[in-house]
Formats: sequence, structure tokens, C-alpha cells
Amino acid sequence: MNNTFQKSPFIALSHRGNSKEFIENSLEAFESVVKKGYKYIETDLRLTLDGHVVTFHDEDLKRLFDLDIKIKNLTLKEVNILFNKHNCQLLTFEETLKYFPNIYFNIDLKIKEVVSKTIDIVKNTKSFNRVCFASFKSLHTNMVLNKHPEAITSMGLTDVALFKFLKINKKNSNILQIPIKWNGIKVLTKKLINDAKKRNLLIHVWTINNANEMEVLIDMGIDGIVTDEPDVLINVIKNRNLLES
Repeated sequence: MNNTFQKSPFIALSHRGNSKEFIENSLEAFESVVKKGYKYIETDLRLTLDGHVVTFHDEDLKRLFDLDIKIKNLTLKEVNILFNKHNCQLLTFEETLKYFPNIYFNIDLKIKEVVSKTIDIVKNTKSFNRVCFASFKSLHTNMVLNKHPEAITSMGLTDVALFKFLKINKKNSNILQIPIKWNGIKVLTKKLINDAKKRNLLIHVWTINNANEMEVLIDMGIDGIVTDEPDVLINVIKNRNLLES
């Protein structure tokens, strides 16, 4: 199975960059974790009013800026006025790939409308080897694989359930990116890890912010952790000599 996305036994993924000190998903948030030693960043993609694919999680600006307006109703320039007030900058996804040519991105395709443009961006920047396409909605990653079967994808919720309970990987996805539990149901088990390894699949677990929990998961044999606490995870993997050079 093609997987140029992860070549080392374990990877640390920074969730939206350093959101402790900067606006999440901003250039500064990404730069901060790269300086700390991160090679992998998890981010989210949405569309602005003027059609730019940007690294932004929420549908609206309530949580970050206390504004009841959707990002799809603002231009990139208008959104950046808000980011600039916090000494941060929002990049387009294409700018992000070009600014960080040696960083791997795990991208959450939030809406269907962003999929086609994102594929074009990844193709035009020759970044298929360092981008993993992800989404809760299997439809979105199916759209990617239909256009580019060689693309690296993680399983959506439906795909994870099919693999966990029926051992079916009909999409030929490379990675399971899962929480420990979902709606009270235990998702991550040692059996799932073993089943994944037998089929040459990777397991990344989100979102883990406690050092002890990180240690337990690494001992279980998972292949990556997504965290909001970049300093905590980087210290754990440094102590275990798992940090990529």
C-alpha cells in the first residue's frame, strides 16, 4: 500500500499548530510548532467568500472572534483583518504548502465544496506525498480517491466502523485516525491495533493532551498522536527517542 506520508514508526501531529500562544491554524501557530520540532500538522480547510481555500476549522467566527458570521461570507482579506489584530496571519492552503515545503499536512476537508479545489492545489504544488486527506464524511475522501487513487487518505467514520467490526477497507485507505472513545463506545482496542498492523494500516489517535495517556498509547503500539499540547507531546517523544531528525 502506498504511504509516503509516514516513513517513521511514530509521528507527532500538532492539532492546528500552537493554539496556546497564537490564533489556531495561523501562520504563526504553524511556525511555532515547526520550531519545536514538529514535522506534521493537522489542519482544517474551508472556503472564503472569494473562493480561497484556507486553514480554518469552524463554520463561523464565534469561538475565535466572538462574531456571528460565517467564514464563507467573508473575503480572505476581511478574515485577515481579524487575524492581524492578534498579530497573526491566515494563509491560503496553497500558501501554507509553499511556505512549509518540508512539513506534512493532515487536512480535514470540512465541506464538500472544498474538495475539488484542494485536490488541484495539492496537484499543482506536487504535494501528494506529504498530504493526508481526511474527513468525518467518507464522501469527501471518496471524492479524492475517485480523482486520484494514489492519494493518501484516512478513514471516515463509516469506514472506521466497517473496518473495526467487519474488517472491510473498501476504499483502500492508508490510515485510521480515531479517538479512544466515540459517543461512549470504545473505539481504540488492542485488537483493532493488531488488525490494522496485519493489513499494513496506521493508527493515529486524537486528541491526546495528557503525558501519561500518551505514554500508554505509545506502549500499545499506535503509530501517531494528535495533540493540542505541542510541548507535552514533544517532550514525551524526545524522552523515548522517537523524534524525527
